[in-house]
Amino acid sequence: MLQLINKITISIIVITLQVFSCAARTPADSLSTVLAQKNITPEQKVITLGLLARAKSITENKHAIDLGLQAVALSRTLPDAQYTSISYAILAQIYIQANDLSKSAMVVDSAVYYAEKTASQLAKGIAWYRKSWMEDIKGNTKEALLSAQQALKYLEKTGSANYEAAVYYEIASIYANQEDNPLHKKYAQLSLQASLISKDYDNILLAYQTLGTYWQYYHMAHTQDKNALDSAIYYNKIALTTYLNNKDRIIFHSTTAIIALNLADLYAQNFPASYRDTVFHYLDFAQKIGFETHHLEVISNCYGMKSDFEAAAGHYAQAEDLLQKGLAVVNKDSTKNLATKIQFMSALSSLAEKQGNYKEALQYQQQFAVLYTELYNEEKLNITKELEARYQAEKTAIALKNLQQTASLHKTLGYLYIGLALALLTAAIFLFRSYHFRLKQLGMHARLKDEAAMRLIAEQQLMQERQERMQKDLLAGTLQVEQKNALVQTLQKKIAEHTNNKTVLTQINRIIDHDKRLDDSLAEDKADFDNVSQEVFDKLKERSDNTLSRLDLKHCAYIYIGLTNKEVSQRLGIAPKSILMSRYRIKLKLGLGKEEELDEYIRSL
Repeated sequence: MLQLINKITISIIVITLQVFSCAARTPADSLSTVLAQKNITPEQKVITLGLLARAKSITENKHAIDLGLQAVALSRTLPDAQYTSISYAILAQIYIQANDLSKSAMVVDSAVYYAEKTASQLAKGIAWYRKSWMEDIKGNTKEALLSAQQALKYLEKTGSANYEAAVYYEIASIYANQEDNPLHKKYAQLSLQASLISKDYDNILLAYQTLGTYWQYYHMAHTQDKNALDSAIYYNKIALTTYLNNKDRIIFHSTTAIIALNLADLYAQNFPASYRDTVFHYLDFAQKIGFETHHLEVISNCYGMKSDFEAAAGHYAQAEDLLQKGLAVVNKDSTKNLATKIQFMSALSSLAEKQGNYKEALQYQQQFAVLYTELYNEEKLNITKELEARYQAEKTAIALKNLQQTASLHKTLGYLYIGLALALLTAAIFLFRSYHFRLKQLGMHARLKDEAAMRLIAEQQLMQERQERMQKDLLAGTLQVEQKNALVQTLQKKIAEHTNNKTVLTQINRIIDHDKRLDDSLAEDKADFDNVSQEVFDKLKERSDNTLSRLDLKHCAYIYIGLTNKEVSQRLGIAPKSILMSRYRIKLKLGLGKEEELDEYIRSL
């Protein structure tokens, strides 16, 4: 029966994907049609609700969350936990698109929890894929890779190529961030192979995109290899063509916006200024999809690149107008978007400085500092929320254990009542002979019942004490944000009290290390720049005709002391892709040719 249910689950997904191929129908339309059928089973309805939620997650996020929660609620009525696990896994992605990392992390944990309660290899594979995805978001690279490998072990037994493709893409992305080019290429190719087998066009686009990124990174390291540049452009263009030919079958159109933005960046970095129209063509394409999908990072990058072109041509007014338009779009959004606003303030400050408007430059720089402080505090608050989520999860586990113990006690009492009834029946037959025996049995029953009741009360008191201790731990975690030194002392005390609780110890130590790193960041910056002489900065200013902004000089200083792109992005608090564009702008300002390496030039000073 279990194997039959597993086959049904896989067949639903396959049939649904086939429905997507119908002409002039979006995935959401096709799934809504399936959902409206009268003979749909509860199992089919759960899966269809989840897929419909995923399909609507971009344009109707709140409705998508409601659909995902409906799928979870219905799945809880089914005997096989695989449906609950899959529903939670789908809901995790929708919460991320709503910028709710805390809820997303909670439902990922629920997906893994219910996956352990089913024999479905597909459900286990999906749950561990989502766990890998979440660990990667949190920056836990090692854990993310281990979870991804676990997901592949489960999925290889199911023949589910679409989810295998997603896992391969996740692994490729991790190795791309680690700048491990051979493994990046290996898993990108595996992702493309699995995507083409499953004919999942969203995964196909992602696979082409990551292959294009691989060749772009390769060309950056081997600038003389023109074939690498051609390959980067080829994979991005074939992805764009795939999108245009299968637009109605694709759910996440934002992937195409990123692909178009990558093409614009490739032409901007590697072709002369005469290719301006080509660059702006792809930027306009990316910007259009960015507005349709509400992808603010894409929109802001489009405005930023256009502004850079105008500034390079000396059109400072047009450059500033583009930045102000991009900032207005970001400000209209209901979310804070602190990181994006920080980038705009930095760019506006740099532009004002070029024009000699030092007062405006200072004002933008001050706004930059305020936003950066707010972002820093928000990250600390997220740590507290994550700790609270873990506390709630453990609290739920304790409550469940308490219920299980109560049920066990009732079962024991049930057996006791049966035994007592048999004893009474025997006593009725031999009333006079067993009168004293009957009294003894009744006395034993009373004592056992009292002892069981007292044991239950004692266990409940222990549970209550444990919950109170956990609440104190949570309070200590919250105080971390406001009183760091006191927190360290309190946590060390808690470590001594919970020497047998490895989970709590691991979490507390991780928080201490993270907070220490944040506190040491300013000291590290100062120590880093002490290693850079004033003569280096003077040479950079002279070479660039004093066009380098303070942020550009800071970037150059990090290059001088030998930091990687990933480390620079972490120090500056900006996305890795923005680092590439920043390097390109610095290279232009320094007047370096295509064959000259920025890192070699700076470190030769």
